[in-house]
Amino acid sequence: MKSIYLPVITALLLFSCSKNPQETPDPIVPAVTYSQFAVTNTRLAESTKFLKREVTYLTVNPLLKSVRMFSYDANNRCTEIKIGTIDSSQANPAFNLKQTLTLNYSGSSILPGSVSSVRTVFPNLVTVFYFTYNSKGLKTKDSVQVKNTAGNPAYRVVNYVYDSGRVTTTPVLSGFSYDNIPFDTLSILQNGNIEKLVSKMKTTAGVQGATYTFTYDKYISPYSKLNIANSLYFENSSIGLGYNVPLETHYMGVTFNNMTSWSSGTYTVTFKYVYDADKYPVRKELYYPGNTNPSQVILFEY
Repeated sequence: MKSIYLPVITALLLFSCSKNPQETPDPIVPAVTYSQFAVTNTRLAESTKFLKREVTYLTVNPLLKSVRMFSYDANNRCTEIKIGTIDSSQANPAFNLKQTLTLNYSGSSILPGSVSSVRTVFPNLVTVFYFTYNSKGLKTKDSVQVKNTAGNPAYRVVNYVYDSGRVTTTPVLSGFSYDNIPFDTLSILQNGNIEKLVSKMKTTAGVQGATYTFTYDKYISPYSKLNIANSLYFENSSIGLGYNVPLETHYMGVTFNNMTSWSSGTYTVTFKYVYDADKYPVRKELYYPGNTNPSQVILFEY
């Protein structure tokens, strides 16, 4: 009798194990579109305000201000950025030009093919940064040729790869040392912001690395509304915009919202904003850990 019932019991057990009424399918995670890295005509048409001037000062010396002035053509394409200072301690404060960035376009394209940089101290020296984009408007490469410290031609190319919810940047150098050149990997949030930045660089002491995490509010980043939002994020500060590489402002053009903090380990820097009626920031304050007063203030004019 045992030999008769055993196969029946075994079959019932197998059947019961193969059918699990509690089993649910894996959740479907929306694919990352990298939309914040792609400037399109539709996205530009949705912009209602364009940044005209950005004024930055340290609270320890509020009279000396760093200024960036933005110019646009009739199609709202950024054509020029003038960078300089205003010293309000002078009897007649005036804008002192330090550098001019000129955006160059091909026909009616909203994406600049290059940007020319001229510093006032070397008016005849023009440095040109070139951009390459794919069919979706994502920047895939930026490159520049300059002279190294020995006076010889040197090249810097940065390649960008978008895959699996991440953006990976790979610099390729010729005539330059790889020391202190960052290799970055960005983790992208579904709502169009950067969740995490893992930055590695080669130094004389070996490979060094740092990880940064970010938080955001729900208001509009003025940089994301510009047609150059995905053109001017760089792996190298040689373009001269003076951003804090690779921290809070390095990738700000490719976040839809405004960053409220960045953290590396237990160290956290926070930001507070004042907004206008259209939810655009007019004032940004930077706070270092433990400080109740801001260390830096940025004013935005549209």
